[in-house]
Amino acid sequence: ADVRCRSFGVDLGDKHIKKKQGETWLRVNGERVLNTREIKLVGQHNYTNGLAALALADAVKIPRASALAALTSFTGLPHRFQMAFEHNGVRWINDSKATNVGSTEAALSGLTVDGTLHLLLGGDGKSADFSPLVPYLQGERIRLYCFGRDGEQLAALRPEIAELTDTMEQAMRIIAEHVKPGDMVLLSPACASLDQFRSFEQRGDEFARLAKELG
Repeated sequence: ADVRCRSFGVDLGDKHIKKKQGETWLRVNGERVLNTREIKLVGQHNYTNGLAALALADAVKIPRASALAALTSFTGLPHRFQMAFEHNGVRWINDSKATNVGSTEAALSGLTVDGTLHLLLGGDGKSADFSPLVPYLQGERIRLYCFGRDGEQLAALRPEIAELTDTMEQAMRIIAEHVKPGDMVLLSPACASLDQFRSFEQRGDEFARLAKELG
């Protein structure tokens, strides 16, 4: 094997993710190196990004302690699955940059939540097909809150768990009355924002402001 090769993956690779006894670890060559609870980013896609960063750091001989310190301090890029607020065991996640179905699929793929996922969807879908989201919206521990121009179409993906409102703020105020420790509130709207906001950045900033107010 080429000694310059560093492999990583969810289940396989020199660097991979391992779940054990309710905890998730980043592992290198079978050794646990970091509990994902210590990472400010959330979501399996971010954990695999962390593994890729570790692989690159190892390849250029950056000290492991320095690489792990960076992973535990990095808060992410604005509006890209970024922790907006955490209080009383409830995490409010701003993924306003998810302006299309594929981005929201990426956010939901492999996502684990201890309690209930409260998912905010809505805006201008630009005639997109929302049906690829359906497999990610199953189970008992998820609730949908749909708003904006295409809110009704999004709520129809699984109407028995969907709440339909005009605005994101109205939806968030409803969510705030129901969240419990272990829950996650995720804005990953699968739509452009321009029906109600100047930009996805403004939408994300408003989400973060309301999260701090309501959480």
